[in-house]
Amino acid sequence: MVILLGLIIGLAGCSTQSKLIRDYKGKTQEELMLTMGRPSRVEIIAGGRKINIYEKSKFLKAAPINTGQFQYDRFESPKAIKTEIYKFYLNKNGVIEDVKYEVSYER
Repeated sequence: MVILLGLIIGLAGCSTQSKLIRDYKGKTQEELMLTMGRPSRVEIIAGGRKINIYEKSKFLKAAPINTGQFQYDRFESPKAIKTEIYKFYLNKNGVIEDVKYEVSYER
């Protein structure tokens, strides 16, 4: 049980969300724009804060699935569109306070 808990915590520490927070929290809007470019959209929230939102979509082609056994028919994963959404929460001084990462797949 302790090993499982340690494994879950270890994997959570390596996630994209954690890496984004480590890399961007405390940086300025200018530093963000140097690495990510112009945001797809900007939302203004209370207190002079704002959210810079970056959306990136990628078309994923069908990929063969190997079952490890001989087969006559080919098995392939379905084609999909992967959409990644990065949300950078900036305070009124333009400093990043939080980062959220979302990913979705659409067939």
